[in-house]
Amino acid sequence: MHLLFCLQLALLDVVLRGGAFYAARPRALGYLAASVALLHLLAALRLRPLPRALASLLLGAGVAAQLAFFRYYHAPLDDQAALAARLAWSDVRPMLVHALPALIGVTLAVAAIEHAALARLAPRRPRVRLAAITLALGVLAGGPARHGTTEIRSASAATAFALPPAARPATDHRAVPPLTSRRARVPSVLFLLTESVRAADWCGDAAEPCPLAPELHALLPGRVPLLQMRAVTSYTAIAVSVLLTGLTQLGPREPIASAPDLFDLVRATRVDGRPMGVHYWSAHTPSFFERADPASAVDSWVTGETMLGRPIEDVEQEAVMGGLDRRLADACRRRIPALIPPYLAMVHFSGTHAPYFFDEASAPFRPFGRVVTWSGMDDLHRAYRNAIVEQDRSLTACARAFVEAQRGGPWIIVFTSDHGESFGDHWAIHHGQHLYDEQLHVPAFIAAGGGALAPEEERALADAKGSFVTHFDLLPTLLDALGVLDHFALARDRARMPGRSLLRPLAAEATAVPITNCSEMWRCPLDAWGVLAGDRKLFAQAWDGAWRCLSLRGGEHEEDLARCNDLVQTSRGLFPTRPNGAPND
Repeated sequence: MHLLFCLQLALLDVVLRGGAFYAARPRALGYLAASVALLHLLAALRLRPLPRALASLLLGAGVAAQLAFFRYYHAPLDDQAALAARLAWSDVRPMLVHALPALIGVTLAVAAIEHAALARLAPRRPRVRLAAITLALGVLAGGPARHGTTEIRSASAATAFALPPAARPATDHRAVPPLTSRRARVPSVLFLLTESVRAADWCGDAAEPCPLAPELHALLPGRVPLLQMRAVTSYTAIAVSVLLTGLTQLGPREPIASAPDLFDLVRATRVDGRPMGVHYWSAHTPSFFERADPASAVDSWVTGETMLGRPIEDVEQEAVMGGLDRRLADACRRRIPALIPPYLAMVHFSGTHAPYFFDEASAPFRPFGRVVTWSGMDDLHRAYRNAIVEQDRSLTACARAFVEAQRGGPWIIVFTSDHGESFGDHWAIHHGQHLYDEQLHVPAFIAAGGGALAPEEERALADAKGSFVTHFDLLPTLLDALGVLDHFALARDRARMPGRSLLRPLAAEATAVPITNCSEMWRCPLDAWGVLAGDRKLFAQAWDGAWRCLSLRGGEHEEDLARCNDLVQTSRGLFPTRPNGAPND
């Protein structure tokens, strides 16, 4: 029993991480030895009942936290994940509250076993000096704390979570000079952004009638679906930054955070000598904006917090389950008729975020459930599909108010989702764990009317229907629609944008662009990044020993890495390491 007690955390770590982790990082074997030595010292202390109970509870809590995190993310909990949770606490808190009873139960069960084992260990001559030396040398040799065993990672994670995160400096966006549009008639733009909707569930190949979004598609029969649109991250904060700035999210935060964004560029656009109006209305919190005062960047500002009249503490219950999408649609109906064209209105919906808002009495997909369990994945997926149907009514109400308000004037509607969603695909639930297609392939379309586009632009956009495009392409497309993409004052900013205007013929060879869940703009719990180029994706997660080459045609599937040799070369100029920490050479 003594040997099993001393080996327990080392064995748990090998099971969670696999032998390949230690083969690639032999230094981490020191942590395994340190773990055995630590538990040997603990057993040798002959603790009294109260200290023994406290030690057992700490062991139980560490094991329970590691198992719970691994069950959801299939990776060990460490300080990086804890810091990410701290920074995204409004999203994490409801999930943690929901899981707390199970966590407490597992903690107490493990603690009871640990307590009984400590009480029953047979007396033996302790090798205290050898164990202490082994513990010290093992910790020193083990390398970064995140490579440690359960007790080290759990302690490191608790410390990272408890300490207040460093304050992010307020960053001013660089001023943009007035931009005179080259268009005789500048269109008004409605940018509809939704949350967590994946292409496979929304409308598939956009055949009519679309089962989950019939009202929006009936309202806009002339829309051009972008059937191969990919997000470049599976986190909202990075996705919004990409959509607003058009910039890759790699490197230092400052050049990205200070770059002029969509709001700045539209406000700088001049029509008959006056600036265009800019409006942001959202059912979310504004926490993912880098600006110190994002409301000052627009002419009207609505968020979930302004609709509720107080700060949102629980996004899932107060914003999503509070039905703020319906209130946001009402805001569209009230506000849009009073706007003076041309203008940009970005409207950001939230009801398709977990736990998925819909009227249960009229839900078309049954049985449904909102409890996250592997056995109930089909029920959870049906709840998600019900939320998409529910949100279709709010999206349509907003789009209808916009189209009717134009009264023959030029207009453009852009629609997409920030990222997709997983329901057991690749052992993931919800989003943020990886960059496989269920979390990147998102719905998108562009609709235009009132002579907003020239015939050649309409043809180019129609040709993009089946092309592999990304979120990087949307900002250049919007600037082109406003007639300022080629303005000399934007030459420097345009050169930094990897995206292309979809109103112009696309080159046969797609530009390789980075995809990532981790950046200076957003702390992610698990390293995952790669390169996307047309119908090919290079991607790896923290536990992958090498890059994976994925083909996106005919359903995402893995191919021989040789097909992505050029993307491997590209990745070396983007990422100094692979997600597993190994040099990217």
